[in-house]
Amino acid sequence: MRLRCMVAAGAAVLALAAVSGCGGSGSGDGNVPADGDGQSAGSGGRLMDSETNGRLSFPTMADIETFVSQRTTCTDLHMEDKDPEYEDDPEVVGVGKLWGIKERAVCWDADGNGVKLMSVDDMKSFQTQAEKLQHTGYLVGEDFAITGGSTTRDNLKDSGLLALVCDPEEQIPSGYKQEKALVDGCTLTDFIS
Repeated sequence: MRLRCMVAAGAAVLALAAVSGCGGSGSGDGNVPADGDGQSAGSGGRLMDSETNGRLSFPTMADIETFVSQRTTCTDLHMEDKDPEYEDDPEVVGVGKLWGIKERAVCWDADGNGVKLMSVDDMKSFQTQAEKLQHTGYLVGEDFAITGGSTTRDNLKDSGLLALVCDPEEQIPSGYKQEKALVDGCTLTDFIS
């Protein structure tokens, strides 16, 4: 009887070891630790793509909305090619080749301010227009941009997005990342004010 219990206990230990050794999302070569949910350890739950230099990449508006909604309020999402009050302005931020925007949507934060979500298929065109018109307030990933009020910006500070700064007067404090943007005169930084 005692031997039978020891054999059963040993089998249970082996079964548990086998179960805990599978199901991870690592590469199998020991170089990428697995955390069990399809993302590499240390990614902070963010989707990152090695082809995008570690920057956040969300190819669809649904992906962008989900990302924003997990961090801040984004209600009543609706598609809007450009701001209705600036329809006649040929350089207004909007869908099309000039800004490189594929899709643009608007939702509302907890304070009732508009949050604009943009799927960008030509980030260089987007940054060129932002620099040319000295537009500020954009938080960018590899293929999308977001702009909103102070509450939205505060809630997205630690999200992995970078602020696009094209104002030479704006100073970035030491210790914050400062990367060259795709156009001269602009910087990408994790300092989000």
